[in-house]
Amino acid sequence: MSLSFSEVEKIMLKKQNYNYSSYLITSLLLLFITSLNTAGAQEYATDRLFMKEFSKTKCRTAAEAKISGLKINRVMTKEQEALLNQNVWSKLRVNLPLSPGEKRHLRKIKQQGITKNKLSSKKLWARKAATFKRLRQKCK
Repeated sequence: MSLSFSEVEKIMLKKQNYNYSSYLITSLLLLFITSLNTAGAQEYATDRLFMKEFSKTKCRTAAEAKISGLKINRVMTKEQEALLNQNVWSKLRVNLPLSPGEKRHLRKIKQQGITKNKLSSKKLWARKAATFKRLRQKCK
């Protein structure tokens, strides 16, 4: 029962052809089955509401972070500048030493004069409140 080389070769070719054809048939069958069973993703009305609310929340978080940064930002008000000027002039009259910040403020007053463009704290906070309201309104 010995087989010649050519017979062995023929048997091997048949096995290879059978393997390739079986892989092809199997893959086509698998593709056909998966295409029949594929169901589209369902979308519920609540999904849209969730995404809309999620983006609003993200916007509100960013707005509140910006607002907290604006609240920390210090601007000298008209009242604060008047008190600082009064303190500097009082120290000068009594010949008390001025702090470095007071010396800097005195030089600025001597060069530019007393400015009247400062806002009172009430007007400043009203302006800031309007800015905060505008930032929050963008998220609605």
